[in-house]
Formats: sequence, structure tokens, C-alpha cells
Amino acid sequence: MSSKRWIKIWFIIIITIPIVGIFNYFIDPYGLNSSQNKFYLSLTNVSKPNILKLKINLKADYYLIGSSRLMRVNPTVIENYLLDKKVFNIGISAATFDENLMLAKQVISNNSNFIFGFDAFTLNKNRLNNIDLLNRQKKYKEALTSKTIISEYFSLDFLITSIEDLHKRISGEKLDQFFTSENNKEVRTSIDGVEKFLKNIGKDGVANFNNFEIVAESDIIQLAKTASEDDIFIIYPKHYYHYVVNQKYQNIEDKYFRAIKLLVNNTNAKVWSFYQINEITRNEKNFDENGWHFKPKIANMIFNRIYGDDKTTISPKNFGILLTKDNVQKNLSRISNKVKSYQ
Repeated sequence: MSSKRWIKIWFIIIITIPIVGIFNYFIDPYGLNSSQNKFYLSLTNVSKPNILKLKINLKADYYLIGSSRLMRVNPTVIENYLLDKKVFNIGISAATFDENLMLAKQVISNNSNFIFGFDAFTLNKNRLNNIDLLNRQKKYKEALTSKTIISEYFSLDFLITSIEDLHKRISGEKLDQFFTSENNKEVRTSIDGVEKFLKNIGKDGVANFNNFEIVAESDIIQLAKTASEDDIFIIYPKHYYHYVVNQKYQNIEDKYFRAIKLLVNNTNAKVWSFYQINEITRNEKNFDENGWHFKPKIANMIFNRIYGDDKTTISPKNFGILLTKDNVQKNLSRISNKVKSYQ
């Protein structure tokens, strides 16, 4: 190849790279500069390692840590309660406990706070033997320990997302279209369907509930003590059929409740539980198929309950309870007895 051709190629590269970075910075599909006037799905979608790294390094005030449930939680809803605080979603689909603990430690080391989803399936230590999950965790760890920051603005996936964002705006797509679609989706939920769903969910190699054993108690205590009084743990709701199944198989309920008690008794953070049987969790219209994910409208109710000024009227009175060292055992026992009455 001639030297002139090389010069032309390098000239194009030198010109193109800054343009890509500037384009991504100003389109800002992930809400890195501002979450206002952004597509809800872009704010809530699962964070790729390089984007998650950017969010961590930008040092928001609060980070949403958890699983795919966070795709239904709009960070701007929380920002509206916290006023001048910045909130980033760094959820990982089918997250493991080790991944979430790693993120929590990183957030705390940056002097930020977290809102942590304490889901049952993430606590299953046997999921940590899955090679795909181990490889994924390695990628996130490598991203978090990498020294490069600015270069992430020039990544191809960032560019593609920015182009898609611009196309949706030109096409007139509404910012909340994903949430509206989720809220309006009609589904049917049955106890047989939930049982089958949970038994088959490991077919892709991610055995969420197979051989269910809780991670080491010392790890749960470590997470609990990592948190400060400004951090929040949330036990998000599912359709109540899941609670029936948890009580029926592998002593999942007992193991999960033990983990919750360990968390509550060893942390200074607030622990909110929406693991209940009430008009919210009995209504299949509040969840997606098989009752696995709550709909976005329920996410709004959850944070109304947590941050609302009058918590007895903003959400149903029996939706959500703040667990404390004094009430955790009584509350979990009451729930367990209520679940038994629905079998």
C-alpha cells in the first residue's frame, strides 16, 4: 500500500474518531449528562460493561443495582424525589450475587449510594458455577478496573445506540413507548405456568432456581455492612404464585427469609420488602407473563411508597413494609403463614 493511501486512511481515522465521540456525547442516549428528555428504555436497559464503567466513573449520587427488574424502573422517578441527586441504572440481566456485590463495593468506594435489589434467585450460589456467568462477570470486572474512561465514548455500540436514538426521534417515537407497551400488555398467569417457568428457566444454562442454596452467610453480612444509612435494599414484588412455589420447592422460602434476616440484622441501610400477598401481587395485570417482572407502573408505586411524604396514602396501605431488627421475624412469619393459606 502506498504511503499516500496510508496518509489518507490515517487522516480519515483522525477526523472520524473525534466526530464519533462528540456525536455520542451530545446525543447522550444513556442520560449520562442528563436524564431529561431521554427514551425510558435507554435509561433502564441492561448496562454493557463499557457503559456501566462510564456510569460508575461519572459518580452519580445513587445507583440502581439488581437484575432485569430494573428495566421497569425509570431513574428519573427517583430523581424527582431526590431533587438535585443524579441516579444511574446499572442493572445486569440475570445478575449474580457476586456481580451485584462487586458493583456495590465500587459504588461505595466512589462515595456514592445504592438502591440494591435483593432478589432470591441472585442469591443462589449454584448459579456461580455457570461458565457463561463467570465469563460475563470477568468482563464487568475488567471494565471496572480498566484505566480508560474517555475512550468509551468512541465505542461502536455507543455509536449504534446514538444513531438508533436519533432515528427514533426523527420517527416520532414517544419517550415512554416501552413503558406504555409494558403496562398495557395483556398476560395470563397460572400456578402451573409459574412452576413450569421456574423449572425450565435454566435451559439456557442459567439455572436460577436449580439446586437452590444461598450464598455464604459471611458474604451477605459483608454486603450488609458495606451499606450506610443512606443506602436502600429492596425486596421487589412478584406475582404471589411465586411465593407459593418458593414455599413448595427446595425450602426456597426458608433459605431466602434467612438471608433477609441476616441482611436486616447486620446493616444500617433501610430494607424495604414488597414480598407480600395483597391486591398488587394478586393481580396478574401488574406483572409480565409468569409473574416474573412487575410492570413499570408498579415501580412507580414502589418508589412512591419509599419516598412519598405520606406513605399511608400515596400507595395502598398494605403495599411495602420497612423491615427493622424489631419487626423482621414477625413480618416474615406472617407472610409465610399467609402464603400457606393460599395453597
